[in-house]
Amino acid sequence: MASSFAPCAAVSIVIPLFQKADVIGQTVEAVLRQTFEQFELIVVDDGSTDGGGDVVAAFDDPRIRLIRQANAGSSAARNRGVAAARSDWIAFLDADDIWAGRHLENLLAAASRGDAVAVFANHLLASRAAPVMRADVPDQRVDDVFAFVLATYPYAVHPSSLLVDRAALIRAGLFPAGAVMGEDTDTWCRLAFEGPFRYVAEPTAVYRDGHPTSVLAHQLRRRPLPPPFDRTLTALLRHGAVPPHLVRSAGRYRNFLMLEYARQLLDVGDAEAARDTLRRHCRLADDPVRYAKRFLRTWSFGHRLYALSRQWVLSR
Repeated sequence: MASSFAPCAAVSIVIPLFQKADVIGQTVEAVLRQTFEQFELIVVDDGSTDGGGDVVAAFDDPRIRLIRQANAGSSAARNRGVAAARSDWIAFLDADDIWAGRHLENLLAAASRGDAVAVFANHLLASRAAPVMRADVPDQRVDDVFAFVLATYPYAVHPSSLLVDRAALIRAGLFPAGAVMGEDTDTWCRLAFEGPFRYVAEPTAVYRDGHPTSVLAHQLRRRPLPPPFDRTLTALLRHGAVPPHLVRSAGRYRNFLMLEYARQLLDVGDAEAARDTLRRHCRLADDPVRYAKRFLRTWSFGHRLYALSRQWVLSR
């Protein structure tokens, strides 16, 4: 039975759990195989009905804590874990993702330099069995994370690859309760306003994007919703809460997210809403190629060209 005592934890690991009994055991085992062993693992069972919490409770390790709560969403579950954490540094891991053995060791070594509020590792997409970041992008401090991800991979900061300073996360406002899409992106974007990040090039986190329980699979079954960071950035700019050197790059990243939202609307056949999103929320000058592609797809001839190009790509 999981104990509630974890002595001298240098890092707290928070896993939000909902309806993933088939994979949570593998995820916990990946944590227990870490080369850095001075951690506490907090699993927040967010109202699961498939027995996932019982799978966690069956592990006999004093570093594991299981918290059960009524279903309130992944943001609320992560926030509950942060509130319960005993360490200054918190690593997040989704219940269907896994880590390589050196993950915590690498991230904590980067954090020990004392010049960043968050550390994120390169991660692999399980569907491609390949890292998302190019091999020529080295370990580094990232003073402008928005510019960094736009220049490398726009979704480089993934929850399962992220280690954060607990105090900075609390100052940033934690995870947005009630958000059902884009809540993790909104959180790291607000955290970026608190200070620099550090990037670790070794890919030690695995995002199991092809698994039927993954966040991506869940989102594909829902109508797309606008990214929360659109409103977040507008409000923060209004109150002068964005560091001046990040205003431009944060705006460009918001533009990218809204262009992606327009693409998602096009993918579900709502060309009118996509056109309205492009007109009201996106800037052609920030990303002319992506904007033009989206705009063409809002018209029937452009959509037909897109469909033909996809068929050609898939047939190769």
